[in-house]
Amino acid sequence: MPLKNKELLPVNEDFFSEFEKEKCNFCGDCLNNCPIIDLSKEEAKRELENLISGQGTKKILSECQSCFTCDFYCPENAHPTNLILQKWNRQYKEEGLKVRGEYYMTLYPHYPNFRSYVMEHLPKETKKLVASWASLEPLKGDTLTYPGCNVITFAELTQTSIFKDLEIRGRLEYCCGETLFRTGYKEKLFQVSERLDKWFNTLKPKHLLVLCTAGTNVFKNVLPNYGLKYQFESIKSYLEYIWEKIQNNEIVIRKKLDLTVTIQESCYAKMFGDEYMNLPRKILNYIGVTVKESPAIREDMRCCGIGAGFSVDSAYHPLKIRSSALKNLKDFKNTDADAVCVYCAGCLATLMTAQKLSFKNMKVYHILELIQMAIGETPISEKAK
Repeated sequence: MPLKNKELLPVNEDFFSEFEKEKCNFCGDCLNNCPIIDLSKEEAKRELENLISGQGTKKILSECQSCFTCDFYCPENAHPTNLILQKWNRQYKEEGLKVRGEYYMTLYPHYPNFRSYVMEHLPKETKKLVASWASLEPLKGDTLTYPGCNVITFAELTQTSIFKDLEIRGRLEYCCGETLFRTGYKEKLFQVSERLDKWFNTLKPKHLLVLCTAGTNVFKNVLPNYGLKYQFESIKSYLEYIWEKIQNNEIVIRKKLDLTVTIQESCYAKMFGDEYMNLPRKILNYIGVTVKESPAIREDMRCCGIGAGFSVDSAYHPLKIRSSALKNLKDFKNTDADAVCVYCAGCLATLMTAQKLSFKNMKVYHILELIQMAIGETPISEKAK
């Protein structure tokens, strides 16, 4: 089990294995501890029984955000989240993918989609930057820095001296498939792995540095189950990279920030255990930022809101996503923190949009922006003013 006595332990590829019915004892602990859907123990048991028997559920199949928290609470390690993903997968096969879902997923070569729309409307200099990342020229070093789809649409986040020595390569066609996995659209993941294998074999990196936590998990623990063959000597998250630079005194703080923040966790951070989830907190402490925790953190964290669009029935319904994100913003506001800090560019997009639509006066920062402010650089949010 990845959760023992409230200690989060790192997971591996087996964590994302198929649901094992023979292990399930129908206790309902998994769904009873869902941070998204409020179910009593008896309701959780009934929903679980209906899921396993193939009957319809009242809430789970339509409201699940595939955050994998239920897997952490399963005492038998039966992988209940994958039971839900299996049901969604069957729905896709029977009903097809809604047009709205096609638009929001990064389904190559299904263009246009919302990310290609964003790309078309990027500033001229940003377009030039992103175009340079698509190069297939040999790497100068042995490390490929992978931006991921969300960072590609927030490319300015990478324009910091912290990343000046990194070779960033990527494009939408080389999406890691994270949203496909979390929505149960699994067949497409084999195609994703095939494209990525060809790309990696062209660039031949020894090490992979990933600029998002979700991508780090997908490359480490998910895609090996879907045909990814390329072997890296190491796969590392940018948070680990930054913390190493701090420990080596390679990041000089010019002015510590007099700021309090509350943290929106990345859904996949808990896959790497307590040590990893402490990294953003240690980095923030180093730059003078005080963290005020909200109730939904660590193993009980809630998705930023985008997960409300993952079910087949929702298919990225904007009102469901907005409602879920606003619930988070309300909790964040109750902490009395000055701002929200995210360490996922997808969370940044979701919460910034919800914040503007709700007119709530609470700033949302990516952790890279806060680091930039502390080292004397101007982050993207300040340049936009």
